[in-house]
Amino acid sequence: MLKRTGAAVWLGCALAWGVGSAQARIGDTPDQMGARMLQPNLGKIFSWPKDMPPRERERAQKENPLSSFSHLLPSQGEEWQEQVFWKSALHRQLSNEDGWRVHVYYLRGRSVVELYRRVGEPLNEFEINAILGRMRGNLTWRRIPKKEQEKPADTVLGYDYELGDEGAETLRARRQGDWLIVYHKRFDDLLLARKARWEETEAQRKAQQAAEQEKTAPVSVEGF
Repeated sequence: MLKRTGAAVWLGCALAWGVGSAQARIGDTPDQMGARMLQPNLGKIFSWPKDMPPRERERAQKENPLSSFSHLLPSQGEEWQEQVFWKSALHRQLSNEDGWRVHVYYLRGRSVVELYRRVGEPLNEFEINAILGRMRGNLTWRRIPKKEQEKPADTVLGYDYELGDEGAETLRARRQGDWLIVYHKRFDDLLLARKARWEETEAQRKAQQAAEQEKTAPVSVEGF
């Protein structure tokens, strides 16, 4: 297991008291999230259809924007938890076809990442603005210029929206197809630290593998 970095220590402290009203729902507990999502004719706990072919389910799960970073995510032993909801897009009518699949990830009992997957209709800018607007508190979302997005050295998850002034320790968001991912910047910092350590370990592993391959190559090609 990776040792706790400075970012991890901060995150553990921050999640003990939440992230404040300015960040709205990021920092909620599972009970708080459930109370909001599981309202009559609005939402329910999501589960994959029982008759869904395994290959199709695997493909759908790989669509999740976090799947590319699975090697950097905390483990269940670190109190990492996923909760998936279905929210209808229809007013006062629970539709199973037109709505949202909402993946919420908690670390030590507080949400740090929320993923919104639009289902039935394509995700549009008005919906993005509405979701972000519910999370902004008394701050303003800043759209990141394309030229800044081309050099994502300070991020693992990537972002094209940032809450508050440049460099503020608040929320970031990114659209990926019909997904909208919203997360706390300090969680991105944690993943960035883990990425640096993982790359260092991976470089050592590759060097060791190359040395072993060089050693066994003469035996492997003997007799040619």
